[in-house]
This record gives sequence, C-alpha cells and structure tokens, in this order.
Amino acid sequence: MRFDDILDRHRDLKRPVYSFEILVKGSGFEPCKEKVLLFFQRYQLVRFSAITVDESRSISALNPGFQARLQEAIRANRTILQTLIKELQDEKVLTLDDLNELPQGYKTKLLHIITHFLDGFFGIDTHFYNFVEDSHWVSDGMLKMIGEIPSDFWLLPLDARI
Repeated sequence: MRFDDILDRHRDLKRPVYSFEILVKGSGFEPCKEKVLLFFQRYQLVRFSAITVDESRSISALNPGFQARLQEAIRANRTILQTLIKELQDEKVLTLDDLNELPQGYKTKLLHIITHFLDGFFGIDTHFYNFVEDSHWVSDGMLKMIGEIPSDFWLLPLDARI
C-alpha cells in the first residue's frame, strides 16, 4: 500500500478505529489503565483523539487464557512485520546492499516503519505493545518474570481514534 507521508499513515490505512493489546506491569487494572493513558497523553509519534481501555476484556497473567492471548498478540505483530517486509521486497529492496541506492520516498518511509517496529517504537501499525520492555515482543526474561509474579502483569485491549 503506497502512502505519501509517514506522519499521515492513518490516512493510508483508512481505519476509523485502531485496536491494540498492551502488556502492562501494575498492581491491578486501574493502575495499569492509568499508565497506558498517561503514556499516550505524552507520546509524540502518534496522537489519538480518544482512547477506550476495555476492562471487560482486560486480563491479568493469573487468568488461564493469558499466555495464549499474549502469544496470539505477538503472532499478530510478526504477521504485520512480515507484511511490511514483503511490501518492501515487492519494491525490489531485497538485500542490505539495495539500501545504499534507495531513493528517498515511499521505500524509505516503509523501511522507517519497519525500523520503528524493530526498535520498539509504538506506531499505528502496532497490534501488541509491551510497555514494560518498550517492545513489540516479550523477552524470555520477561516471560519468566510473568510466570513468577503473574498478579503484576496485565493485557489491556484498547481502541483508539486518530
């Protein structure tokens, strides 16, 4: 999908609502929700006009379905990243050497989105975001910590409007 300006990517995606799954560390739903809302209030790369955190679908790691939902969210991110990479490959960017001759424009903006994804910058292409590690993934160490103190970790689904 071609787009004109990375700062206006939402116009290209044409979604009225963006849905995310956020991994947060906190003593319960309310403190986790506050962390999420404060993050988005201060975040400069993406600005939303409205955010709704769905308490009824939020779960702590004590919930038996937590790990399956976490893994599903991470898989969604992998799929998004693979789609972005495929899009860049379709533009004939196939090796690292191709980057040396990459003209500024659509291809570099696509690469920019991929790099943000890998660097752990939240963006509207994100599905899952790990607030604890500032990442689109979950490290083995974090998985171990979740297993040791599951009451401290929550998955919060949210819907946001640009």
